Amino acid sequence: MITRKAIPGLLLSSMLAYLCVFIPKISLLSQFHINSLIIAIVLGMVIKNIFPLPSYFEPGIRFAFKQVLRLAIVLLGFKLSLGDIGQIGGKGIFLVTVVTGGTLIFTGWLGKKIGLERSLAFLIGAGSSICGASAIAAVAPVIEARDQDIAFAVATVTIFGTLAMFLYPVLYHLLHLPDVFYAVWAGSSIHEVAQVVAAGFAIGDQVGEYATVVKLTRVLLVIPTIFIFGFQDAKKDSDKLFNKGTFPLFVFGFCAVVLINSFSWIPRDMVETLISLDNILMTVAMVGLGLGADFNKLKVVGLKPLYAGLGISLFISLFSFVLTGLLYA
Repeated sequence: MITRKAIPGLLLSSMLAYLCVFIPKISLLSQFHINSLIIAIVLGMVIKNIFPLPSYFEPGIRFAFKQVLRLAIVLLGFKLSLGDIGQIGGKGIFLVTVVTGGTLIFTGWLGKKIGLERSLAFLIGAGSSICGASAIAAVAPVIEARDQDIAFAVATVTIFGTLAMFLYPVLYHLLHLPDVFYAVWAGSSIHEVAQVVAAGFAIGDQVGEYATVVKLTRVLLVIPTIFIFGFQDAKKDSDKLFNKGTFPLFVFGFCAVVLINSFSWIPRDMVETLISLDNILMTVAMVGLGLGADFNKLKVVGLKPLYAGLGISLFISLFSFVLTGLLYA
């Protein structure tokens, strides 16, 4: 329920989100495939830390990131379908599952090794191994991550995912990689969907389409990942599973929407409308996150998240490359 106190901050977040949706469409910037979610969080952080906002904006900003985000995650299910899994076959499903699972295990080990807080480490790991900012947003409420950790995780994953987006096509030519090999490698290791699309279609339409299907199959792994993290937290506190909402309703809503979309129970034109709405809502939520990110709090964390992001990105890229070579050579 939107309260009167939330209206000013929610209007501010919505107006900035509207701007962020159109910035990537500017001809000069469109070639870089910049995700509106990334623009939203960066713009929000800049405004927050350069232009101090009156306190009456705060309730709406929190509403944007908390409540609006949950609705956006539910509607995110309309972008996914169980049919995506069938297109890459058993070999592809095995590969993306092992790569994602292996990366999350490596994340836990690396986080302990460098002394990075567990929640921040797993946010970076989820974003790197599944689907960037969307996975971070979905996992964050389950592990009760702090807002500044979410902001740092999104920034870290964006940096290394963008680097991969530009480097992969170069490596394709340098290493003379087969098209199918490259499509599977890119789809199973680059962080964001938009980055996979850019890296795949830079080689050709067929490569881009197959890489995108591999990536969408990987995105579906956000569902079991959320449940695994939820059970891990529930083990530490037996009351937490039900009393504190380790499995919030939006997670079940997301699963239900994926099933609805998989069986085409809603007309396609309506689905497209809901997907467009979801893009706007997710952008509003990311603006809210950025507007709540205080650089002074981020400085306390130091460079450890960047080290973790680099290590995780290198691991998933190399692990996927080797496994793709074994399965698709």
